[in-house]
Amino acid sequence: MKKKIILILVIASALVLSGCSILLPLDTTDFSTNTNTSEEITIDYDQLHDDVYDSVYNRIYSDLYNEIKSQIAEDISQEEVELIYQNIRDDILSKIESGDIEIQALTVFDRMTYLALTTAKAVVGVNNLNLNGEINSTGSGVIYKKDGNQYYIITNEHVVKDAVSVEVQFGDGTLISAEVLGVEKLVDIAVLRFISEESFQTAEFGDSSGVQKGEFITAVGNPSGFDYFNTMTFGIISGINRYFDIDEDGTRDMFVNYLQHDAAINAGNSGGALFNLEGEIIGINTLKIVDYSIEGMGFAIPSNLVELIAGDIELYGESKRKPMLGITFIDIYQNKDVINAEEQIIPENINQGFYIQSVVSGSSVDGYVLAGDIVTQIGNVVIESTSQFVEEFSQYLVGDTIDIVVYRNGQYITLTDIVLKGRE
Repeated sequence: MKKKIILILVIASALVLSGCSILLPLDTTDFSTNTNTSEEITIDYDQLHDDVYDSVYNRIYSDLYNEIKSQIAEDISQEEVELIYQNIRDDILSKIESGDIEIQALTVFDRMTYLALTTAKAVVGVNNLNLNGEINSTGSGVIYKKDGNQYYIITNEHVVKDAVSVEVQFGDGTLISAEVLGVEKLVDIAVLRFISEESFQTAEFGDSSGVQKGEFITAVGNPSGFDYFNTMTFGIISGINRYFDIDEDGTRDMFVNYLQHDAAINAGNSGGALFNLEGEIIGINTLKIVDYSIEGMGFAIPSNLVELIAGDIELYGESKRKPMLGITFIDIYQNKDVINAEEQIIPENINQGFYIQSVVSGSSVDGYVLAGDIVTQIGNVVIESTSQFVEEFSQYLVGDTIDIVVYRNGQYITLTDIVLKGRE
């Protein structure tokens, strides 16, 4: 407090001194006559006086302020620095909560600080336990909903896969048993629920459809376990609508329009949240590309899809979002020459669609389409490319009835009343 009083007094003195030092006789020279022109030049002496005053004032104030600040800083302890920082953080929180300022008005640094103090705390640890109660593996999850004393958590399906039981772990070491309400294997989503009378931070879903390449984001999770609990990393959205062909057979194996980002994530981050700088969940981190020649390629499941799946699991115990057709295929748009080289002649007028390689027994289309068919339309989606189809077909749910148009033996055939089934 003494230091603050001293600083205020010194600065106040500086203001007085600066005022005295710049009261110069500015009107001793006559500038009104110009022998080279008939025009009369008028000088605004008051404005000139103010400009000089401001210039000298600013220099003296700045010099004195910085000098005093550096002198005081030498005597400030680390504890005092932390206290100042805490006061700043508390001020940010109180102004946002009172509505005095909007999150969007904060600097990136202040947004990150606000996020660390609030919604980032909704990210917790998830332990996968075996029959003996021992930990098989650990991951992350995010609390997205509170209903009375019930809390709901989103995580990855692979985090809780084969678990005999599951528990949630918090930063102070608290462990609470949770139940798995349901999973969606294809998208790699699981919903957990636990009961507690305590109050825990929750986070809200944002609109992932509005996410733009280059947008700032932060990933929160537990890389390499709980020694690094609730780690935050910062980055940007590197790409949108990413798909994967894992076995490189020309077929996209993971039908999710992933968000690609460069925030650092590692084993243990799975199931953790990808936040925008408004503190909203825009994705759930699920995988990264690991290769000695690749750095900074992480992927998150878009929040809009996650939210829909979570709602289904809460209601039905399973997801009705991603039906499984049950076919393996090659995209004609990219592979027509390859297909023709294998003695299957694709007519010249057909340049898009799926060439069916095989049909899974008992699947949605078993008994309808055949190996060798060229599928040109599924439901109301005219197939132009795999990525386009995956995006548009996401409108259909398990239980929906569709028609499929195929080219077979030189003619187009419409197969009707096909009921879409889920993944077994």
